[in-house]
Amino acid sequence: MKAQLAQARHLAARGEYAKATALLRSQLDLPLRDRDRARILALLAHHLPRQGELHEALRRASEAVALSSKIDDAALMSASLISLGYVYAQYLMGREALDTTWQGLHEARRAGRPDLEAWALNRLGLTCASLGHPEQGCHYTEQALEIAQGPQADHELRFSCLNNLAFIWLQVHEEARREQDRRRAGRALEQATHCAEQSLRLGRQMDSRFCTAIALSNLAEARLFEAPSPEVLPLIEEYEALARTHGYPDLQVQARLQRALILSANGRLGEAIAELRALDQQAGPTPRRRRQLCRALYLAYKDQGQFEQALHYHETLAELERQVARDTMALQTEAMLIRQEFRHAQARAEHALQDARQARERASQLEREQAQLREQAAEWGRMAHEDALTGLHNRRHAEFALPLLLERARTDAVPVALAMLDIDHFKHVNDTLGHGTGDRVLQQVALLLRSQLRGADLIARVGGEEFMLVFVGTPPDLALEVCERLLRAVRAHGWGSLAPALRITVSMGLACGEPGQDPRALVEAADQALYGAKRGGRDQVVLQRL
Repeated sequence: MKAQLAQARHLAARGEYAKATALLRSQLDLPLRDRDRARILALLAHHLPRQGELHEALRRASEAVALSSKIDDAALMSASLISLGYVYAQYLMGREALDTTWQGLHEARRAGRPDLEAWALNRLGLTCASLGHPEQGCHYTEQALEIAQGPQADHELRFSCLNNLAFIWLQVHEEARREQDRRRAGRALEQATHCAEQSLRLGRQMDSRFCTAIALSNLAEARLFEAPSPEVLPLIEEYEALARTHGYPDLQVQARLQRALILSANGRLGEAIAELRALDQQAGPTPRRRRQLCRALYLAYKDQGQFEQALHYHETLAELERQVARDTMALQTEAMLIRQEFRHAQARAEHALQDARQARERASQLEREQAQLREQAAEWGRMAHEDALTGLHNRRHAEFALPLLLERARTDAVPVALAMLDIDHFKHVNDTLGHGTGDRVLQQVALLLRSQLRGADLIARVGGEEFMLVFVGTPPDLALEVCERLLRAVRAHGWGSLAPALRITVSMGLACGEPGQDPRALVEAADQALYGAKRGGRDQVVLQRL
């Protein structure tokens, strides 16, 4: 067993992840002790995301966590949690990713393993960057790099920190460019280039094909921002050859995309478009790469004056964004189902782990630290699902929660009602009294909704002045009564405290259905009822039964 694990690690260190994964999978077919099986599962969960196999990675990491809890191995638990947190981050499940990786960091410190602590900080950095906080991501990754530069740290860890820093600094650079902050953009690009150069040197030293290729791709990306000239081509050609030889399809797509961008930047728009169209017709590009391709084609056609083609790719880009959002929601739902498979086993294992711990004198300190970490993780998760202005849930949360609420209604065989609420003449408030007053109106409406509804009801701000309300287990007549009460509460509120003579009313569309109702049909019915309320003179509720 030790020999096979050592061979798998050696293959992975050389960037031969497919071979390493095949070897580890073959070992799972053998009779194994729980500890050996957990080690193999944790390694598999570490390698699989690099090959795009997120579904299996999630299952392997979840099983590794459950087994590690059972055998009370803090180091193995840390490695498993770190891998699981990374997979959650790929599913854009920010709260779960942060909470799980923080637990992995805690277990690494409990085990006295600086290398695992660095891996946890490194993964935290990527998670923060994926949630739209790249500079916080840089902070955690730089902490990881400090540990990784120690005498006992391995090359893979140090490379991962440097490479991730290059990637995250490129994100900071793009963000600064959008904000037209030249100074910040220049500093970020300088940092990205420096980290990419360091990671490239280390990748060559490690003799890892994958590490060398990914470092070259980041360095080429940084150099393209500096000046998209043909001098970058040798970098692109080198990592493209590695990607083609060793089977890294995403890097092959990136190489061709970068080459087309050089052609476009140098005025060779026809050649650039030909290359991009050929690439777009292949089946290989991931959704992220396909979005990049569509955007590049849109800009190239626009620069060439072919506006009909430019419009086509602009519309395709918009559809891709919607499709990615739908796919992400489906993946997140699947991830939750997989996670539930291991919940009971993990709970039992955690109980056994608590009973087995011997360092009782550290218990109070560890509990306080865990509470702080969970509080921070909860805060990040709240930011991802909460509307910043009103404190209500946002559209993203509503789209995620609505199918689950409807499934609960179907299981419990209870009725369900969904209302869409719109503030009447809200644009007039913004135009005449200013957006500051408009924001305070939205906040007051949110407070009224909270005060009038049950804690179990879903309340979300889903548009500028539009809110969604979901009542599970509420009959149509009672739901209509609740909506009427809301209208009266809004109408009677003291709006004059915000502006003299200010009067606010709302219109509502209420759709009521039976258990098992399709979410889209329910929302569409509520929208139609809302339009009816507005056409009928506003400040009223229109009920539509399905």
